[in-house]
Amino acid sequence: MENWQLSRGSIVGAAIAALVLLVVVPAEATVPGENGQIAFVSDRDGNNEIYVMNPDGSAQVRLTNHPAADSEPDWSPDGRMIAFTSDRGGAPAVYVMNADGTGVHLVGEGSSPAWSPDGTRFVLKSGDSLWTMSTDGSNRQRLTNAAADTGRVDFAGNPLTPEADYNAQWSPDGTVIMFVRAYLGFDRITFTVVPGEAPVVLTEHINATTDDWSPDAGRLVGASFPVGQSGIFRGGTLFVIDLAGTSVFQVPKPTVFTNMYEPVWSPDGAQLAYGMTPTRDTTSPDWREPEIAVSPADGSPGVVNLTNHPAEDFQPDWQSLNPYPVGLMDPSTGRWHLRSESAAVTSFYYGNPGDFPLMGDWDGDGIDTPGLYRQSDGFAYLRNSNTEGIADMQFFFGNPGDIPLAGDFDGDGFDTVSIYRPAEGRVFVVNHLGSGDAGLGAADLAYYFGNPGDKPFVGDFDGDGVDTIGLHRESTGLVYFRNSHTSGPAESSFVFGDPGDRVVSHDWNGDGADSVGLFRPANSKVYIRFFNAAGSADREYFFGNRGWLPVTGEFGLP
Repeated sequence: MENWQLSRGSIVGAAIAALVLLVVVPAEATVPGENGQIAFVSDRDGNNEIYVMNPDGSAQVRLTNHPAADSEPDWSPDGRMIAFTSDRGGAPAVYVMNADGTGVHLVGEGSSPAWSPDGTRFVLKSGDSLWTMSTDGSNRQRLTNAAADTGRVDFAGNPLTPEADYNAQWSPDGTVIMFVRAYLGFDRITFTVVPGEAPVVLTEHINATTDDWSPDAGRLVGASFPVGQSGIFRGGTLFVIDLAGTSVFQVPKPTVFTNMYEPVWSPDGAQLAYGMTPTRDTTSPDWREPEIAVSPADGSPGVVNLTNHPAEDFQPDWQSLNPYPVGLMDPSTGRWHLRSESAAVTSFYYGNPGDFPLMGDWDGDGIDTPGLYRQSDGFAYLRNSNTEGIADMQFFFGNPGDIPLAGDFDGDGFDTVSIYRPAEGRVFVVNHLGSGDAGLGAADLAYYFGNPGDKPFVGDFDGDGVDTIGLHRESTGLVYFRNSHTSGPAESSFVFGDPGDRVVSHDWNGDGADSVGLFRPANSKVYIRFFNAAGSADREYFFGNRGWLPVTGEFGLP
């Protein structure tokens, strides 16, 4: 067993020196989320084209239709686009299209594109080395230089001549890139590299590479091809390596003759999709072209053949879906970005720089729309549509510096604006809206809850139809709340997230009760928790920029 540590401590684990791991084509790290479609390549219509299918193999649809060869599909982190390689311009280049195959456009020269987890850059192969570039093709930067790798020797002391870098993939946290350097004579060394720094050896002299990171970054899956007789397609086996310890297990084969290769994780981490051939002997009458299959990722039996087509189907990649709506508002510009359950983002301007955002169903139509609270003078400005425009109602309430709260605090189906006064640790609830620049008057309810300085959020935490107040202690990540509008100790408390995170709540999983989520400005990432208890995030995805403020709601967007 050979222990290793990933650059900058992102992942710690073990690689198996006894395995001969060989990746046939690139595979990219999987983004956490719900399981969407599987993209793959097939020559069933005469040449290599990109197809998609449902996770059960149904609804196989061709997306590209070009005389050139299209291959190496890679889903964008938000599941809305696919990057791929095509030689339709005369040389291999990176193209991007929408998830339905429309909007195909050239990005830049190269091949084997892999999206960064935040969706802003690609790592790709060009010549014998790797490059990164923005997803619009700009800001192209060299990442590796295979030819400069001199002085390395194999186990016998023979000089190694570098041939090419390939199989680049981002770590799930986006901090490092893992790749393989091939040397003449089939020696392979796996490296990691932080952009702008020198590559670091991950595993050396074992002809090895890891094929795909699990969505939680805790496991790797690799395809092993033992040495075999010349002329025989060597039987490939999938191995899963647990990075938290030293465990390794083999994914069961349907038969001893089955070859398995090109594995990728499902976004929920429960399955593996891969290429498969039912026999290893190319001269056998039972020889079949490659197909796409799935297996449980925990090593239990249950192989399902998805394509089962006489043509060659290969290079699967799994779409990640994150149907969890979160909105972000840039307080420096007043620009809103609302993310729907289809992952589409609607953006518009509303308000002035420095306004505090909130979302609520002000008119009882079931759709949450923007509100603004101007902390300098206590004015609220509410709008009844998710578009640019002027406020539909405006009024003032509270004191400068108060934090606005939006929710249905009496269960009547209409959201109202209330406030939390952080200097006092006091909540002021008003169950009606104002208009005409007038004041709201005295609060319907006022009570003390929590410690001064903690940040408030609102949710129906017990599913009774009434929103109550939660508080977040940013210095420690402590979250606590009550299920009634009364003073008293917290009825639930737990730690979730890191210091500096911004907490929101929503009914993420449709169980009728709101649970916490958070936006982490440090990495522009949303973390969703399905239950109000300590634990790891159930879902996570990148969205927005540092300095933006989160809101949640039913936005009524496509």
